[in-house]
Amino acid sequence: MLLTVLQIVPSLAGGGVETGTVDLARSLVSKGHRAIVISSGGPLVSLLEAAGAIHYTLPVHRKVPWTILPLSRRVAEVVESHAVDVIHARSRVPALIGFLAWRQVAGRVSFRLGGRQQVPAFVTTAHGYYARHLFSRVMGWGRFVIAISERVARHMIDDFHVPPQRVRMIPRGVDLGRFTFHEPRRQPAQAGWRICAIGRITPIKGHRDLLRAFSIVVKNFPRAHLSIVGAASADHQGYLRDLQTLVSRLGIEGKVEFAGHNPDVPRLLTQMDLLVLPSTGQEAFGRVLIEAGAAGVPVVATQVGGVAEVVADRKTGLLVPPADPMSLSSAILTLLKNRDLAVNLARAARRRVEALYPLGRMVEETLEVYQQAAERLRILVIKLSAVGDVALITPSLRALRARFPQAHISVLVGQQGRELLHRCPMVDDLVVFDRDREGGLGGLLRLGRKIRSSQVDLIVDFQNNRISHWLGFLSGAPQRYGFAGRRWSWLLTHRVTLPQAPTPGVEQQMRLLKLLGIEGASTHLELWPGPSDKERAAHLLKEAWIAENQLIVVMHPGGSAEWLSKRWRPERYAELIDQLAAQAKVRVILTGSEDERPLGEQIYQAAKVKPMMAVGQTSLNELAALIHRAHVFVGGDTAALHIAAAMGIPLVALFGSTDPVRHLPPSPRVKLLKMDLPCSPCYRRVCPRTGSGHMECMRSISVESVREAVLSHLK
Repeated sequence: MLLTVLQIVPSLAGGGVETGTVDLARSLVSKGHRAIVISSGGPLVSLLEAAGAIHYTLPVHRKVPWTILPLSRRVAEVVESHAVDVIHARSRVPALIGFLAWRQVAGRVSFRLGGRQQVPAFVTTAHGYYARHLFSRVMGWGRFVIAISERVARHMIDDFHVPPQRVRMIPRGVDLGRFTFHEPRRQPAQAGWRICAIGRITPIKGHRDLLRAFSIVVKNFPRAHLSIVGAASADHQGYLRDLQTLVSRLGIEGKVEFAGHNPDVPRLLTQMDLLVLPSTGQEAFGRVLIEAGAAGVPVVATQVGGVAEVVADRKTGLLVPPADPMSLSSAILTLLKNRDLAVNLARAARRRVEALYPLGRMVEETLEVYQQAAERLRILVIKLSAVGDVALITPSLRALRARFPQAHISVLVGQQGRELLHRCPMVDDLVVFDRDREGGLGGLLRLGRKIRSSQVDLIVDFQNNRISHWLGFLSGAPQRYGFAGRRWSWLLTHRVTLPQAPTPGVEQQMRLLKLLGIEGASTHLELWPGPSDKERAAHLLKEAWIAENQLIVVMHPGGSAEWLSKRWRPERYAELIDQLAAQAKVRVILTGSEDERPLGEQIYQAAKVKPMMAVGQTSLNELAALIHRAHVFVGGDTAALHIAAAMGIPLVALFGSTDPVRHLPPSPRVKLLKMDLPCSPCYRRVCPRTGSGHMECMRSISVESVREAVLSHLK
């Protein structure tokens, strides 16, 4: 898959981040990808454009709040005009601008047929130890967060709570073709030993300690020379003047050169005998250390941050404590005096760089992150309610998988419903909503943060209530699809109006999926009981002495304890059992939850021909496997009715207080028994009528009518 990659950096003036940006862009172009860089400009722009990359000059380095939103719009224009696949931000201000641009572009992507089918991915690289404040959090908002060292990776996980599965550790790489290895000189040149420090002129780089250490070195080697290579920003000009003053105070004028920025680091290193990295701050990596290792220049560095990962003390270089000029000078003198040690360290450093830090490895690992980020659209389907409603979304899950075969599809589901989907082949993972723990404001915020950390691109909200709309909003997904008409539906970005007339649930879902270019999808339900579930069903049948060729009818008399108005009378189930046994030699299996045991026992005791009692003895998937062994299912408007439809079993559905047009599951073999009464459907959980009219909708369904419906299926 060829990609178009946009990198955003503050500038291309020089330094490890900027050099890495150019190296990566050059490598991308050489592999046939398109590379674009946005920065405020700098000397490296010419190198970038000479490599075939595109550069846009924008002031993305400015830390001015009111410029960020206008800049994000201009970046979004670049992303859309070039159909960018990956936005890669390498610093905090560019990351905030890039993230806002990503949100704008992602929100405008059309998933209708013929439109763009993929949201561009937003990726960040953490190059340093960021202060733990709000502005730094954007570095953890990427779909993947690239860390340049293990210390930086741990920093992002511990201090910014980036989930470990989103962190990729990719150290910087060096182009070994540009750095020719030369063994260190065993004797100083005529001009004396040449020592250098390469990096930005900023207090955390430890230049004061280096100057003090060098003042000790020159007492032993009077002809030694120190080059401080790097530029000072406008904010650090005063610091540069302080360093120049310190040089005078230490009496080492003429032996210290402030060389400014030098883009030709490979040539510079060929002139040096020793490189020193005296940083006092948490150095994230230290690119110059691997460049020196590639060129054969021995190194002395302070043991801060990720430096210890790059330099193995006394094996590939010498490490000293930070802010300790005496230790620093001692290490420098050791390598100037003991050139055999310097040669051995340089050889080992080159081998380490070749093994761990070649540019090709960094490029390949970064490309792999790009591919993973760009290839997979991340979809979250929300269905929090009852088990039967979860079964009803299986046609939609199948249609989404067919429409987006490479997408990562998750389902936010209630605790009961998760069992039905945990083997679903169309789903990559489940997020469980615990209403007791997460139903309040604090729980919703925590769950929203958890969903947001998974970087969802697209929400499909089949639940259509206040909680689901808020969870979709809190997820941060740029596109949120759902139904209009509810109080909080304005939190959705794409809405479909529900029809005025009662409509089957699956058909409602298909109306919503049309917004995603899905039409004509099959509406049949599916479930996936596993081998252990089927074994449990077989065991229950064997215990009840039910033969393979026995006619079996499953009856599910219960349902939600809150919806007593949906239940047919227990004595009628008992009478139906006896009549079926007498006329068709049918064995009946009673099913239900543990809470419905008393109801099952009541029917069992009332029946003359005893049914098999499976009430409270199965999980949902075991129930599905057991129903699958039956020839007919009898029950009211319950989850078990949907499970039986999903298993392809003929249905006898008994409806009273609810509307079968809305709630009857799709099935080619269903006998609906419902009496048309003025008060039905009432959607009252308990019948409000008394006397002879009490529960008339269910009492009007006779045993004979149910028996005939069962027998017609059995024929």
